[in-house]
Amino acid sequence: MVVSRTEIMADRISEFHDSILCHILSFLPTKHAATTSILSKRWKSLWLSVLTLDFDCESFKAMASFDYSVHKFMLLRNIGLPILSFRFNCTHCFCVCNKSDVTLFVSYLTNRGIENLNIKNNIILPPSILSCKTLKVLKLIGAIVNSFSHQVDFPVLKILHLKEMRFERHELLVKLLSGCATLEELQTKYLCVRYKDSLVSEKDSLVSEKEFDGLLPSLIKAKISFDNSIIPVNLVRNVENLCMKQVSLTYCTKHSMFHNLTPLTYCTKLPMFHNVTHVEFKIFGNMWDWLPQMLERCHKLQSLIIQGVEYQDELKDKSWEDPAIVPKCLSSQLRTCCLAYCKGTKNELQFAKYILQNSKVLKTMKIKYDYCADIQAKHQMTMELSSFAKGSTMCEPAKILIETKRKYCLYLTEFNVTF
Repeated sequence: MVVSRTEIMADRISEFHDSILCHILSFLPTKHAATTSILSKRWKSLWLSVLTLDFDCESFKAMASFDYSVHKFMLLRNIGLPILSFRFNCTHCFCVCNKSDVTLFVSYLTNRGIENLNIKNNIILPPSILSCKTLKVLKLIGAIVNSFSHQVDFPVLKILHLKEMRFERHELLVKLLSGCATLEELQTKYLCVRYKDSLVSEKDSLVSEKEFDGLLPSLIKAKISFDNSIIPVNLVRNVENLCMKQVSLTYCTKHSMFHNLTPLTYCTKLPMFHNVTHVEFKIFGNMWDWLPQMLERCHKLQSLIIQGVEYQDELKDKSWEDPAIVPKCLSSQLRTCCLAYCKGTKNELQFAKYILQNSKVLKTMKIKYDYCADIQAKHQMTMELSSFAKGSTMCEPAKILIETKRKYCLYLTEFNVTF
């Protein structure tokens, strides 16, 4: 008897333990995992034992169908099984899923050993989340924080992402972060404070940076949008990996939840970053003014990625000026530097030369040209950098990687710095 290849594969899959099959299904959206129930009797209810749930309204043609599916699945599932990961994405304006239902789901999850919670919905933050003892990853998009009736306590939380959120009072953010003593990664973007009393001025509503002192003692990695944000830069001064980006003001004007909000800006002067080794820096205004500060305040910096240089000449901001004293990180630490979306301007060339000349242990300098950059300007900058003598004392000269991005293609050139 000849056994087909399909039958052999079917036999192999059938030999897997239920726990392995459930683990495989956990990588699928719950809607797709449910479709495996038609495969055989064994698969009929197997998907109900998956410990990871993923609901996304974008995968449903009708919002009513999405609402029905979520409720039906929650009722069919064995109430005794834990739920380790839960993702709920529904911000559609025609969504019929009641916000009180979402709150009920979250309360249910906190009693089922939830470890990874990802919610994209403009709900009021459920109080039950604030004292969840099992949460390791919490990602919130669009949530509203009105008040805390519970004490905030996340004893094992490692990752916290907050995006497009509104806090009724600034103190609520401080209280939220105060319960994250073990947090290692923080991401924030488009956070705003809204005050009920329109007579309260922005100056009077500000909370001192000292209120954030001592928070997040275990933080290692941070990605923050610090302009028009309620996150002070001092909060992340002890991280090792830092990404600082400027928020675009046009975003807030396009989203109704940010109308009439009070944006708070703490980034008047950069603090010392004693532990940071990797920095990604994206600034749309005053780039050449901020860069010397960043280099001076990161003594252990080994990797630097810079974005936003393509806007500097258009904004007519301050030009790059070589610092009188070479920053400590260039003398002994910096190994890689990336200048992204260049246009071959005089400021970009001068900055790149300064890095090459003063970075004693630099191994790689990467230049990424913007796809709309002038061809002649790119060529001139590339030629000048390729023949520029730098001060590296490494046995092997540093490599300069040149990338030219097109809409659909990427051209890469590599060469060593010559002496």
